[in-house]
Amino acid sequence: MPQRRRCQHFAMAVLTAGLASLPLGAQAEDWDKQSYWFGFLLGSSTTVCELLEAGLLTRNDARDWLNTLLKSDPDVPAVALRTARAALLENEPKCPLPR
Repeated sequence: MPQRRRCQHFAMAVLTAGLASLPLGAQAEDWDKQSYWFGFLLGSSTTVCELLEAGLLTRNDARDWLNTLLKSDPDVPAVALRTARAALLENEPKCPLPR
């Protein structure tokens, strides 16, 4: 398997493991839930952007991951999603972020 394809598989495995490790039954205050999701969204999206910049993901793969990560979800507080998107737009201008 070519080196680039192995790196892409590794990147996908890391992101999938991160998503699979979410605490599904955790109860939290609204502030804690917003902070958690902001950090998760910002960290995951920044990782995707950095993998793209390093050449380990294609632009299309990065766009797909970001669209999945940053879509509206009833479990994710809207303020966490908005502030994470705003921070990414400011800090990762070359990344294919959903508008």
